[in-house]
Amino acid sequence: MEKKFAYTCEFNENFSKKNGERTMLSHKLRKVCRKYVSRNYYQKCARETFPFINTIRSYKVKEYLINDIISGLTVGVMQIPQGMAYAMLSSLPPICGLYISFFGPLVYFFLGTSRHVSMGCISIVSLMIGSVLDDAMSNSGFNMEGRRLPQNLTLLSAIGSSGYNGSGYGPLNLTVEGQPSPYVSQGPPPHASINAFKIELASALSLISGIVMVILGRLGFGVITTYMPEPMVSGFTSAVAVQIITAQAKHIFGLDVVRHNGYYKIIKTWVDILKNIGDTQWLPLVIFCVSFIILYSIKVHINIRFKAKLKVPIPADLIVVVLATVIAYAAKLSRNNGLNVVKEIPAGFPSFSPPDLSLVIPRYLKDAVMIGIVAFTQTVSIAKILAQTNNYDINSNQEMVAYGAGSVVCSLFSGYIPAGSVGRSMVQEGAGGKTQVASLFGCLVVLVVIVAVGPLFYHLPQCVLSAVVLMSLRGMFLQYTELPSLWRKSKIDFMIWVVTAASTIVLDAEIGIIIGIVFSVFTVTVRTQRTDGYRASYVGETSVMKNIGRYQSVVLDGRPELIVICYHGPVCFANAEHFMRTVYRKSGLDPKMLLKTQRRQQQKAQIQLDVSEEKDVLEETLCRNDHPKIAIDFTSVNFIDLVGVKAIKRVHKDYQSADIELILVGCNGKYNSSGM
Repeated sequence: MEKKFAYTCEFNENFSKKNGERTMLSHKLRKVCRKYVSRNYYQKCARETFPFINTIRSYKVKEYLINDIISGLTVGVMQIPQGMAYAMLSSLPPICGLYISFFGPLVYFFLGTSRHVSMGCISIVSLMIGSVLDDAMSNSGFNMEGRRLPQNLTLLSAIGSSGYNGSGYGPLNLTVEGQPSPYVSQGPPPHASINAFKIELASALSLISGIVMVILGRLGFGVITTYMPEPMVSGFTSAVAVQIITAQAKHIFGLDVVRHNGYYKIIKTWVDILKNIGDTQWLPLVIFCVSFIILYSIKVHINIRFKAKLKVPIPADLIVVVLATVIAYAAKLSRNNGLNVVKEIPAGFPSFSPPDLSLVIPRYLKDAVMIGIVAFTQTVSIAKILAQTNNYDINSNQEMVAYGAGSVVCSLFSGYIPAGSVGRSMVQEGAGGKTQVASLFGCLVVLVVIVAVGPLFYHLPQCVLSAVVLMSLRGMFLQYTELPSLWRKSKIDFMIWVVTAASTIVLDAEIGIIIGIVFSVFTVTVRTQRTDGYRASYVGETSVMKNIGRYQSVVLDGRPELIVICYHGPVCFANAEHFMRTVYRKSGLDPKMLLKTQRRQQQKAQIQLDVSEEKDVLEETLCRNDHPKIAIDFTSVNFIDLVGVKAIKRVHKDYQSADIELILVGCNGKYNSSGM
């Protein structure tokens, strides 16, 4: 069948639906009404809001249960040392990490759409929570360890009014008369007061973050990760690894240095460490080195090397933590050698304790939202990878709702923002986990520790938890080895990685991620402005048109009758001038130069030629019919704004003045409504 070509206006005039032929408003209203009164609609909403319904309905007990039990218990064992270690990283009591390790996976089981993500504490969120807590402590007059009273009673008022007892520290009973005075004897120990305030502030951050995330998820903002490209996330996490090592350095070397906050805190901290390096306590350093070597040997040289032969990985973290606790208790290292240990871990289920939101609003509202977005980005990234690997889909908007709900629940029980751990998620998937039912068995393991076993970790050395944290950063540091490959593949992605990492290390995590997002968007804008077109022609004897600069094209004898310009990218305010210059340059026909040439030829002909009527007609024909037509292919143009429409009209007008016909090919129908 012979295909005929038509102008867009004629085509739309002949074939587009007229207003009377389009769907009537009444028909649309009836369709909407039928939708919202249908039982299937509400069943679908229930399944989308609570994905565990589909999990339970399609659960194959004989095929899935054993694998879920094994993987769940394996991850639950990992949650115990990592939860305590990450809580210490955020400067909170270790029990808070266990609360998060219980409530985070429990809430995600009901609301999450990923089958393999392991929720709980992660290093990035813990570090960012710790930064906010440090800032609050320093602004209230305390140093990071809470060793002196503030010059005002703001913090004491906040602590005293909270009546916090969720972590076993008891209600606060501080009284101050007149000028600031030492802690009163009838009150709790100073560290308990400071911990109570930190826990309530962290819970308030989590509650605000969770509410915002639930709202954003319901509004469909799950696509927010689109503005966080992979190089930016990689650079950010790699830089956070440096911050985490810096925060753990004092526990590793046993130094008593101030924990700085704000800009340049990494530089300031390492300056203090180098100044006090002579005061290094060798016992915690040796314990850290031995623990790290054991962890590395088991995780890398056994679990990874013999992954195919091991049904479940060896729980290296728990083995090291238990052995270190037993040795420290037997040798009385805390009493005889002054080794810093975890100390009291209260037993029992946490009490319901809504936090005071006035601690966060308005000063730390931005931080709460930013930490929630970082947690969501980290988790949804690993969720997408696991979903692609195991051939199922996740819902980003529902994932945002699940993370927000988990943050809200954790905030009510002395916890903070949970997120998905890359390491634990890979273990859960690698151990044969089929569904989120595995997380329920992991919660049972954590619950046993919370209710009964927790106090047994009193003598656990803090430097051992530092080894657990640093070993979990191995994947982040391996990202530095990918920089040479990234440079070869894409210079712009390399720059995004470097700018994000450098700003995070030198300034702060919150500032670093903002700079990374802004710089990433800036690179997109620059690349949009530099979008280039090319002149196309038929390749060989085929009917395929390609770039004549890259392929050997066939050109008609003499000058071609039609010049085809292909343009890729939008035509908008950012690149309107660039679009015009590209068309003029690639076609080789600049309207201004053509007009000047025509004027010169006319003037020359006026002088040299006789003024006969026939020769005038001949000269006019030579001047006007010597130019080919120009066709611009808009097939790859994704959008055109009003400024772009004006630029296209300008090109058309310029060529029209030079007696050159301009044809627009492959225009989307919606461009007609823009004035084209």
